[in-house]
Amino acid sequence: MASLSDLRMQKHALSMRQMVAEIHLGKLNIAQAAAKFELTRKTVWHWIDLVEAEAEADNLPPAASSAPPRARRRVTRPVPQQSEAVEALTAKIQALEVALEKANFKALYYATLLRVAEEELGIDIEKKSATKPSASC
Repeated sequence: MASLSDLRMQKHALSMRQMVAEIHLGKLNIAQAAAKFELTRKTVWHWIDLVEAEAEADNLPPAASSAPPRARRRVTRPVPQQSEAVEALTAKIQALEVALEKANFKALYYATLLRVAEEELGIDIEKKSATKPSASC
């Protein structure tokens, strides 16, 4: 029984180190590693901390020398294409807002025009005066 338990622990440690190595090499990010190894992101961060602490305790060069510190990992810089897309979308939003303002003004203008015409002429413009009764009545 002890050997089976030892084998499971070795497999666990091996998969933990494999996951951390893939993250440090840039093959996986935290979310991808969590999905691939069926873990939570918190567990992934815990495993990374364990492997890095183990490397420091053994006076090994850190495997994450190319990886930024944990606090900086979550910061993403916008890609130039993304900033161009954002600018294009912002311009489109502004154009749509102008068009909406014009449409609202036009609707208000026509509603006011109808109301004033009805008051001055005394005719109900919006209501059809010669409607036929429906056949169902």
